[in-house]
Amino acid sequence: MKQLRIVHTESSLGWGGQEIRIFTEMLFMQKRGHKVSLVAPRESQIFKRSEAAGIPCLPMSFKRSAWARDFFILKRFFKKESVAVLNPHSSRDGWLAGLAGRSAGVPLILRSRHIEVDYPNRFTSRIAFGRLPHHVLTTSDKIKNRLITELSLKPADVTTIATGIDIEIYSGPRISTIRKELKIASDVPIIGMVTVLRSWKGHPFFLEAAYSVLKSLPDTVFVIAGDGPQRENIERKIIDLGLTSNVLLLGHRSDVENILKGLNALVLPSTAHEGIPQIILQAHASQTPVIGTNVGGIPEVVCHMETGLIIPHSDSTALAAAILEVLQNPSASASRAAKGNVFVAREHSQAVMAKKLEAIYNRYCV
Repeated sequence: MKQLRIVHTESSLGWGGQEIRIFTEMLFMQKRGHKVSLVAPRESQIFKRSEAAGIPCLPMSFKRSAWARDFFILKRFFKKESVAVLNPHSSRDGWLAGLAGRSAGVPLILRSRHIEVDYPNRFTSRIAFGRLPHHVLTTSDKIKNRLITELSLKPADVTTIATGIDIEIYSGPRISTIRKELKIASDVPIIGMVTVLRSWKGHPFFLEAAYSVLKSLPDTVFVIAGDGPQRENIERKIIDLGLTSNVLLLGHRSDVENILKGLNALVLPSTAHEGIPQIILQAHASQTPVIGTNVGGIPEVVCHMETGLIIPHSDSTALAAAILEVLQNPSASASRAAKGNVFVAREHSQAVMAKKLEAIYNRYCV
């Protein structure tokens, strides 16, 4: 398709799955020939990383006190740049960019919804998702169906496009330096979580399950990669359960593929707010066995007993049993991981994501 001028907006300051999705999507669409830029707070992680990667960035605080001024700045920017596609991602930038985009006559305003949340004020939510944008993107069918049923959006105006991952990064031999780094013997199982340390990611249940597993397999090592607001609570829980010898906090890691290939299983025990978690797709691509919960879009990318294991959320007993199943039946776990690898290559590559996005662009911009 023809090259398009695409602008993403994001008011979040942090760095998690949503911001990573935006960043990687911008980079990939830029490679496909589109002219991409970002509007975000200068102090945000996505602004810093995008600017360093050579993506043009317009700083904007998205503070309500500056909305009147910023509205006209954005409107002029959209007109001057002949923006064809505007894609807001969070609430504050969604309202401001949406209003400015409508006023500037942007042909396609896409509003993304990355996580599953409630809609307590459905009147304003219908405006945010049904009136300001021309089309809504979600990362999972569960989020899509809730928007349609709870906000009365037209099914034709909502599309699920899960995050595409760079298959090449995670493919290849399962070679990792993590055991050497942590001084863990080759015959010792490693079970891990790789995610931002947020309250709904289920770290307490992971630690409780670790406590149970260690009764049967006392040498097992549990690693938690990531940083975030729950770190102190997690550290306290580790001490309270007496797990300091078997649980390692790795902090933020950029070598996700290296960690995944060193794990006997990836666990994502989320209790809420999940779309399609990128870490699960990355684990599939790495042929790492996956254990997830029945939350959000996780069951859409983990078919129980086919490509991984699904357990009830907030259930440390079920999680412990699933971990033992993976460790005590390695051939079955490897078979599921291989099927997950085939699934992610077929359905969730960056190329697949880009083609789906461009199909929507074509509906409005060509």
